[in-house]
Amino acid sequence: MQPENRPGGQKRSFIEDARRGQIVAATIATIAEIGYAKASFVQIAQRAGISPGLITYHFAKREELMKQVMLTVHDAMDRALTARSESADGYVAALRSLIEGFVHYCAEHPAELIAISQIAAAARDAEAARTWSEEQNERTLTELEEMFREGQACGELREFAPRVMAVSVIAAMEAAPTELMARPDTDVSAYARELADLFELAVRRV
Repeated sequence: MQPENRPGGQKRSFIEDARRGQIVAATIATIAEIGYAKASFVQIAQRAGISPGLITYHFAKREELMKQVMLTVHDAMDRALTARSESADGYVAALRSLIEGFVHYCAEHPAELIAISQIAAAARDAEAARTWSEEQNERTLTELEEMFREGQACGELREFAPRVMAVSVIAAMEAAPTELMARPDTDVSAYARELADLFELAVRRV
């Protein structure tokens, strides 16, 4: 999520937030097209139709911009998945919604997934973004563990190690973007359904 205030605590204007959003969108598109290493402020500014100086006004360092890209993409993904899972009836349904929603999001937002994966794999000026990504992954794992424990406690889910299952679910989901990009003719709905079926069979009480 984009910070609402400047570092000094002063609230940003609507125009400033809109400009930051424009810069983030241009950064995502630039990385997806030419790669993280070549995505300089000059290249990003050219795509956004603004001056490089305007980028440095909003993001003093490249590191700050890359972290904001990670925050923005993950926030959008979280909102999309939450919207799908709000009506889920039970823990199995919630898990299916999470998995299927993630696969569909990846298929619908390839540029965003390319951008954050390249940022997460980068070094030096992406250190803050990578650290935040690792923290975000750990939070997701913890939330999944808690969901599995709650489902076991109420009797909907069978007995298994929640941490092992959470790690397995995340690993399978993280493999989806690579598979979809490598095989663009993949039936996304079938892939999402099959992956959800796999973990439903793994967690539900028979």
